[in-house]
Amino acid sequence: MAAPFLHEVALPFVQDTAPSLLLSILLGLLQGLTEFLPISSSGHLVLAQEVLRAPQAGIALEVVLHAGTLLAVLVRFREDLWRILTSSLRELRGGDRSEGQGLRELGLLCAATLPVVIVGLFARDLVEAAFESPRVAAAMLCVTGLLLLATRFVTARRTFTLRTALAMGLMQVVSLLPGISRSGATIGGGMFAGVDSQAVVRFSFLMSVPAIFGSLILELPTVVRAWEAGRALFYAAGFLAAFLSGLLAIHLLLRIVARGKLYLFAPYCLAVGVVAWFLLA
Repeated sequence: MAAPFLHEVALPFVQDTAPSLLLSILLGLLQGLTEFLPISSSGHLVLAQEVLRAPQAGIALEVVLHAGTLLAVLVRFREDLWRILTSSLRELRGGDRSEGQGLRELGLLCAATLPVVIVGLFARDLVEAAFESPRVAAAMLCVTGLLLLATRFVTARRTFTLRTALAMGLMQVVSLLPGISRSGATIGGGMFAGVDSQAVVRFSFLMSVPAIFGSLILELPTVVRAWEAGRALFYAAGFLAAFLSGLLAIHLLLRIVARGKLYLFAPYCLAVGVVAWFLLA
């Protein structure tokens, strides 16, 4: 349980309704900021629910919040996604394949997504069980901090290849654990493969689209049932908060990576992980 003084501070924000409107907005803001900044949205949601002593928000709300961040990616990278789609269609119709290399990029995205699809289908229960322990989230936040710190010492020397996409895909599997940042793990995986950080961060955002979209499809029945149960306002508020904060987080991360400062997030992850480990049990 969280420390008593944390409960006392948090109680005014938590109501008996699960989830409350304010809690939905708070979790939406938290989801949007931490989904793309390399500090782990899943880890922060687990710790926040424990600190607030709130009832579990449930799979339905988590899916809705992820939908908000997915929309943020679609809006911010709409030109890239449209170019890949239209270029791939032209190439399939026999057009000039040197024009946009759409099929190549589409193939790399599929290769990067395949590992998480396999694990998501066959190890879903194991992954969900990890979300029940705040201490697991705290420990994995420390792992994320160490990974980010290590990116300071890598250098770009290779072009983006299938090997890079697979490395980032495997790191996306690791990020299924609460506390492991998806953006931090995938960007770090690409940088450790020796590829320029700006190319890696762009691909990291693009590969989040099929991964998040797939999870939304799997959990859609749960969302529909919750929506019909009269929680539409809660979920709509959380969705909007996640979307707006997600756009802000994408903008910030692109600027930070362009300056080669991804490791600056390491102290924060390590500090939160260590403090949470001792305060939560």
